[in-house]
Amino acid sequence: MDTILIFIAKTTENILATLRIIVLSNHKKLFSAILNVCIALIWIFSTISILKNFTKAPINILAYALGCFTGSYLGCIIEEKLALGDNMLTCITNENNRIEIKLRELGYLVTTIDGYGVDNNQKILLIMIPRKKKIRIYNLIKLIDKNATIISERASYFDNK
Repeated sequence: MDTILIFIAKTTENILATLRIIVLSNHKKLFSAILNVCIALIWIFSTISILKNFTKAPINILAYALGCFTGSYLGCIIEEKLALGDNMLTCITNENNRIEIKLRELGYLVTTIDGYGVDNNQKILLIMIPRKKKIRIYNLIKLIDKNATIISERASYFDNK
């Protein structure tokens, strides 16, 4: 029973640790600190559980290590599903302004820059979006201009507070 509890505790700890990093990178300091308290409490529980029966139940060490692996892996999957944060999409297109107009109609922040390619003039669109909507916006842009080049980067708003 201890072995299963150690595995579950370590898995949970690593899921929370993975999410804590993402939350912190999105400037959620208080939530990150609360997660860190939970992580510390779980770590203490799992570590004590291993040390009290170290020589009698070496399988607990394996449960601890597998919990690390499982928690890190599941944490990444959960983070991907939550898709916290924002993205800056850079779209390079030959379309006059159909993409820009459609995105603004949908309420997205779009900045347009005139660009110059090898053969012709192009538009460079800078689009700030919630990360959760990245695929939807990508598909919309490609529907309007299948030859558009789209670059996605993690972004955060500058806050001087």
